[in-house]
Amino acid sequence: MERQALKPVDIYPYGVARNRLLQAANQLKVPAKIVRSLKEADALLTLRRYYRERQQPIIEAEKRGLPIFVLRSNTSQQMEQFLVDLFNLSSDIDKSGQESKVVDRTQAAIQAVLNGERWIDLAPATSSVRRLQHEMARRQILSRIHMGKNQTDM
Repeated sequence: MERQALKPVDIYPYGVARNRLLQAANQLKVPAKIVRSLKEADALLTLRRYYRERQQPIIEAEKRGLPIFVLRSNTSQQMEQFLVDLFNLSSDIDKSGQESKVVDRTQAAIQAVLNGERWIDLAPATSSVRRLQHEMARRQILSRIHMGKNQTDM
């Protein structure tokens, strides 16, 4: 499915890792342009800390009526989600394939822990993905407990 042509957006990142933002934009193939001054910007992107501290660029952007986007943290995941929201991307196409990958990786991690691994590192994920992963782990534990009870009842 061909994506409609997206209008380029000039983003002024304040306190945000420019390299990660560029990487996320390239990965999502969106026309985000990183600008070096607030005067050139269509939007300001910053971190929660800077926004709360009401630093000068934040105040200037508000005076100019620029949209201000606030990230919780300086991670690639947060930046990708910002760009998905900014460019109004429908990630439904990717979600089905991504969700099956997440389920497969999570199931493999659960199995590794059940086989004796003390911990498994999983890739950074959105809160909804983390909820899914925790639910899968809970179901696995509950089914193990249930199976153990049935075996002792025999």
